Amino acid sequence: MSAKNVAVNLASRPLRNRRFFTAILAALAAAFMLIALGSGLTILGSRRRESESRADLSRVRQAAAAAQKERDGLAADAAELARTLQPTVDAVNGVLLRKSFSLVDVFSRLEDALPAGSYVAGMSPVEPGDGRLNLSFRVVSPNLTDLLALIQKLGGLGFKNISVKNEATVDGRLVSEISFSHERPL
Repeated sequence: MSAKNVAVNLASRPLRNRRFFTAILAALAAAFMLIALGSGLTILGSRRRESESRADLSRVRQAAAAAQKERDGLAADAAELARTLQPTVDAVNGVLLRKSFSLVDVFSRLEDALPAGSYVAGMSPVEPGDGRLNLSFRVVSPNLTDLLALIQKLGGLGFKNISVKNEATVDGRLVSEISFSHERPL
Protein backbone atom coordinates (compact mmCIF):
# COMPACT_ATOMS: atom_id res chain seq x y z
CA MET A 1 0.00 0.00 0.00
CA SER A 2 1.24 3.26 -0.89
CA ALA A 3 0.48 6.24 1.19
CA LYS A 4 -0.74 9.36 -0.57
CA ASN A 5 0.32 12.71 0.51
CA VAL A 6 -2.44 14.40 2.31
CA ALA A 7 -2.40 18.16 2.13
CA VAL A 8 -3.03 19.34 5.66
CA ASN A 9 -2.51 23.01 4.99
CA LEU A 10 -6.08 24.22 4.61
CA ALA A 11 -5.05 27.76 3.85
CA SER A 12 -3.31 26.72 0.67
CA ARG A 13 -6.71 26.05 -1.03
CA PRO A 14 -9.24 28.37 0.61
CA LEU A 15 -11.90 28.12 -2.14
CA ARG A 16 -12.17 24.40 -1.74
CA ASN A 17 -12.51 24.73 2.03
CA ARG A 18 -15.26 27.37 1.72
CA ARG A 19 -17.50 25.30 -0.54
CA PHE A 20 -17.83 22.55 2.04
CA PHE A 21 -18.74 24.95 4.86
CA THR A 22 -21.00 26.96 2.53
CA ALA A 23 -22.80 23.79 1.48
CA ILE A 24 -23.29 22.78 5.14
CA LEU A 25 -24.45 26.30 6.02
CA ALA A 26 -26.84 26.36 3.03
CA ALA A 27 -28.23 22.94 4.00
CA LEU A 28 -28.73 24.12 7.59
CA ALA A 29 -30.36 27.34 6.40
CA ALA A 30 -32.67 25.41 4.07
CA ALA A 31 -33.60 23.02 6.91
CA PHE A 32 -34.23 25.97 9.22
CA MET A 33 -36.40 27.67 6.59
CA LEU A 34 -38.42 24.47 6.02
CA ILE A 35 -38.90 23.99 9.75
CA ALA A 36 -39.82 27.65 10.22
CA LEU A 37 -42.28 27.48 7.30
CA GLY A 38 -43.85 24.28 8.71
CA SER A 39 -44.09 25.83 12.18
CA GLY A 40 -45.65 29.00 10.80
CA LEU A 41 -48.24 27.02 8.85
CA THR A 42 -49.01 24.94 11.95
CA ILE A 43 -49.43 28.07 14.07
CA LEU A 44 -51.69 29.70 11.45
CA GLY A 45 -53.81 26.54 11.19
CA SER A 46 -53.99 26.31 14.96
CA ARG A 47 -55.13 29.91 15.29
CA ARG A 48 -57.75 29.40 12.57
CA ARG A 49 -59.08 26.31 14.38
CA GLU A 50 -59.03 28.20 17.68
CA SER A 51 -61.11 31.05 16.23
CA GLU A 52 -63.54 28.53 14.71
CA SER A 53 -63.75 26.77 18.07
CA ARG A 54 -64.46 30.06 19.84
CA ALA A 55 -67.21 30.85 17.34
CA ASP A 56 -68.67 27.35 17.80
CA LEU A 57 -68.47 27.69 21.58
CA SER A 58 -70.25 31.03 21.38
CA ARG A 59 -73.03 29.49 19.26
CA VAL A 60 -73.33 26.55 21.66
CA ARG A 61 -73.56 28.90 24.66
CA GLN A 62 -76.25 30.95 22.92
CA ALA A 63 -78.19 27.77 22.07
CA ALA A 64 -77.83 26.54 25.68
CA ALA A 65 -79.05 29.89 27.01
CA ALA A 66 -82.03 29.80 24.65
CA ALA A 67 -82.81 26.21 25.67
CA GLN A 68 -82.55 27.15 29.36
CA LYS A 69 -84.88 30.10 28.82
CA GLU A 70 -87.35 27.87 26.96
CA ARG A 71 -87.14 25.22 29.70
CA ASP A 72 -87.78 27.83 32.39
CA GLY A 73 -90.76 29.14 30.42
CA LEU A 74 -92.17 25.64 29.97
CA ALA A 75 -91.65 24.86 33.66
CA ALA A 76 -93.49 28.06 34.60
CA ASP A 77 -96.31 27.16 32.17
CA ALA A 78 -96.51 23.64 33.62
CA ALA A 79 -96.62 24.98 37.18
CA GLU A 80 -99.36 27.43 36.22
CA LEU A 81 -101.38 24.68 34.50
CA ALA A 82 -100.90 22.38 37.49
CA ARG A 83 -102.10 25.12 39.82
CA THR A 84 -105.15 26.05 37.74
CA LEU A 85 -106.16 22.51 36.75
CA GLN A 86 -105.52 20.81 40.11
CA PRO A 87 -109.19 20.89 41.23
CA THR A 88 -110.28 19.36 37.92
CA VAL A 89 -107.58 16.69 38.13
CA ASP A 90 -108.59 15.87 41.71
CA ALA A 91 -112.26 15.60 40.69
CA VAL A 92 -111.48 13.30 37.76
CA ASN A 93 -109.16 11.16 39.89
CA GLY A 94 -111.89 10.89 42.53
CA VAL A 95 -114.41 9.73 39.92
CA LEU A 96 -111.94 7.19 38.55
CA LEU A 97 -111.14 5.96 42.04
CA ARG A 98 -114.80 5.49 42.90
CA LYS A 99 -115.40 3.81 39.55
CA SER A 100 -112.52 1.39 40.08
CA PHE A 101 -113.74 0.21 43.50
CA SER A 102 -114.59 -3.48 43.17
CA LEU A 103 -117.64 -4.51 45.17
CA VAL A 104 -117.28 -8.04 43.81
CA ASP A 105 -114.16 -8.49 45.92
CA VAL A 106 -115.91 -7.18 49.04
CA PHE A 107 -118.96 -9.39 48.51
CA SER A 108 -116.90 -12.51 47.77
CA ARG A 109 -114.87 -11.95 50.94
CA LEU A 110 -118.09 -11.41 52.89
CA GLU A 111 -119.49 -14.64 51.46
CA ASP A 112 -116.30 -16.48 52.47
CA ALA A 113 -116.74 -15.18 56.03
CA LEU A 114 -120.35 -16.38 56.40
CA PRO A 115 -120.76 -19.62 58.38
CA ALA A 116 -122.65 -22.46 56.72
CA GLY A 117 -126.06 -21.84 58.34
CA SER A 118 -126.00 -18.03 58.05
CA TYR A 119 -127.19 -15.77 55.27
CA VAL A 120 -127.41 -12.03 54.54
CA ALA A 121 -130.97 -10.66 54.71
CA GLY A 122 -130.27 -7.03 53.78
CA MET A 123 -127.38 -4.72 52.97
CA SER A 124 -126.69 -1.02 52.61
CA PRO A 125 -123.26 0.14 51.36
CA VAL A 126 -122.17 3.73 51.97
CA GLU A 127 -119.04 5.25 50.46
CA PRO A 128 -117.87 8.27 52.44
CA GLY A 129 -115.43 9.24 49.65
CA ASP A 130 -112.13 8.88 51.47
CA GLY A 131 -111.17 5.53 49.97
CA ARG A 132 -113.32 3.47 52.35
CA LEU A 133 -116.55 1.59 52.01
CA ASN A 134 -118.83 1.48 55.06
CA LEU A 135 -121.17 -1.49 54.86
CA SER A 136 -124.12 -2.26 57.08
CA PHE A 137 -125.99 -5.55 56.67
CA ARG A 138 -128.45 -7.81 58.44
CA VAL A 139 -127.37 -11.37 58.89
CA VAL A 140 -129.52 -14.29 60.00
CA SER A 141 -127.61 -16.87 62.06
CA PRO A 142 -128.80 -20.10 63.67
CA ASN A 143 -127.08 -19.22 66.97
CA LEU A 144 -124.68 -16.86 68.75
CA THR A 145 -121.65 -19.08 68.04
CA ASP A 146 -122.09 -18.65 64.28
CA LEU A 147 -122.45 -14.88 64.74
CA LEU A 148 -119.21 -14.71 66.74
CA ALA A 149 -117.47 -16.88 64.11
CA LEU A 150 -118.65 -14.44 61.40
CA ILE A 151 -117.30 -11.45 63.32
CA GLN A 152 -113.92 -13.16 63.83
CA LYS A 153 -113.69 -14.13 60.13
CA LEU A 154 -114.51 -10.56 59.07
CA GLY A 155 -111.70 -9.27 61.27
CA GLY A 156 -109.34 -11.92 59.85
CA LEU A 157 -110.18 -10.89 56.27
CA GLY A 158 -109.07 -7.29 56.90
CA PHE A 159 -112.40 -5.55 57.50
CA LYS A 160 -112.17 -2.74 60.06
CA ASN A 161 -114.46 -1.16 62.68
CA ILE A 162 -116.68 -4.23 62.97
CA SER A 163 -119.63 -3.61 65.28
CA VAL A 164 -122.94 -5.32 66.05
CA LYS A 165 -125.68 -2.69 66.26
CA ASN A 166 -128.65 -4.76 67.42
CA GLU A 167 -129.76 -8.33 67.77
CA ALA A 168 -133.20 -9.88 67.70
CA THR A 169 -134.53 -13.42 67.75
CA VAL A 170 -137.05 -14.21 65.03
CA ASP A 171 -138.49 -17.74 64.65
CA GLY A 172 -135.64 -19.20 66.71
CA ARG A 173 -132.95 -17.57 64.59
CA LEU A 174 -130.68 -14.68 65.56
CA VAL A 175 -131.06 -11.59 63.31
CA SER A 176 -128.22 -9.10 63.81
CA GLU A 177 -127.26 -5.83 62.16
CA ILE A 178 -123.49 -5.65 61.63
CA SER A 179 -121.49 -2.75 60.23
CA PHE A 180 -117.85 -2.60 59.15
CA SER A 181 -115.57 -0.59 56.92
CA HIS A 182 -113.39 -1.76 54.09
CA GLU A 183 -110.32 0.16 52.92
CA ARG A 184 -109.99 0.55 49.19
CA PRO A 185 -106.85 -1.22 47.94
CA LEU A 186 -104.44 1.11 46.16
